[in-house]
Order: sequence, then C-alpha cells, then structure tokens
Amino acid sequence: MKVIQTLPDKITGAASLEEAATLLGAELGLAGPAPLEAARRALNEPLYARALLALRKMPALRDQFLADPCEIRLSAAAPSSAAVVKQAAGSLLKWGMEGLKPAEPWVIERRIAACNSCKFQAPAPNTVIYRGVKVVVGKDAKICVSCNCLTNTKAAISTEHCPEKDPEDPGLSRWGDPWVPLKNHPKGPW
Repeated sequence: MKVIQTLPDKITGAASLEEAATLLGAELGLAGPAPLEAARRALNEPLYARALLALRKMPALRDQFLADPCEIRLSAAAPSSAAVVKQAAGSLLKWGMEGLKPAEPWVIERRIAACNSCKFQAPAPNTVIYRGVKVVVGKDAKICVSCNCLTNTKAAISTEHCPEKDPEDPGLSRWGDPWVPLKNHPKGPW
C-alpha cells in the first residue's frame, strides 16, 4: 500500500483556499469540503497535512483533526516503539519509587470520565507496541494523542498527570488537577 506523504499537486496548486478545501475534502473522503482553517493549516504545515492523509481511513480521529485544527499539536515524528517503551519504563519507575500506589477509585473515575469526553482520546494506533499492549489491556484500548499514553491505565496511576489544560480553567488540567507543563510529563503508553 502506497502512503501519500504530501498533499497532491492539485490541492497545493489550487487557485483559492476554497478550491483547496474542496479538493482536500474529496481526498479525505468527506461529503463536502474540508473546513477552511484545516485546509489552510494543511497547505502551510506539511506535518499536519501528512497526519490528515494518514487518518483518511480513521474517520473519528480524522474528524477531530478537522474540527479544531488550531488545537491539534503534532511533533515532528511519532515516537518509535523503543522510545515509547523507554518513556513508559520511566513512568513506571517513578510510580514504583512512590510505592506503586494506585489513584483513589473516585480519582480514577473522574479521570476516565474526563478522558472519555476529551477530543484528544483516540483508538490506539495499529503499531507493534500498541498491538502488544492491546493483548494485555483489551482490543478497545484508547490513547491520548497528546501524550501517547493509554488513558485508562494512566488514569489509574497516582503519579500521573493530564498534559492538557482545561479549556474553561487554564490553571487546571482536563483531569481537574493543577496543570503541569507537558515537558514535565513522562510520555508512554501507560
């Protein structure tokens, strides 16, 4: 299967943003044009364009990327399996040093509810590391596309934090805890 790495020339060479949005919508399998802001970002940011093209067969996640393109943060490359394992090991080590204490049941419930209603939650990708994880946690595993963690597992670990700010109170995370900058979070599937 050929993977398209960039937008087709017919989109990048469109005469107007509106025409590019119409062509992008067709390329992504939409019933109509892509939102103008999404088309603008795809034309100006190759990484966002590649993400959209890669998500054509995953409509729920594709539609999240299209609905609020300015809120989608992307890193230059998806973490390798080795990097994910290393980051998960760091998270587990930190948790182990704190005594492996799980979060309180009411905290876990609150965190999972927040994750389940969050635009950053998505089905775990079909990569080697996540396929292996699905054997353990179940085929319906969900990840946070912001930190690459398994949401239900991360929610149960007392030392973990949500990397995203609450849209209504930027001083808090989406879990309702004081917000901690993403650079201070261990990343990984846990």
